[in-house]
Amino acid sequence: MIRMHESPKKIEVSFVDNDLDPTGLGEPPFPPVFGAVANALYKLEGKRNYKQPFGLQLLTPRGF
Repeated sequence: MIRMHESPKKIEVSFVDNDLDPTGLGEPPFPPVFGAVANALYKLEGKRNYKQPFGLQLLTPRGF
């Protein structure tokens, strides 16, 4: 992984139209994103959320 200051200032993305079945265009970043969201929620709430989706866990009062 590169650091933010090492990343390019501009990234050009293009999609190729073809007859192949779609393989996904946005799924690869999902695994690290969920970990980052869980860490951000921990910093905000002070409580770890181990199961996804996080919605119901956020509604549970602290200490339970």
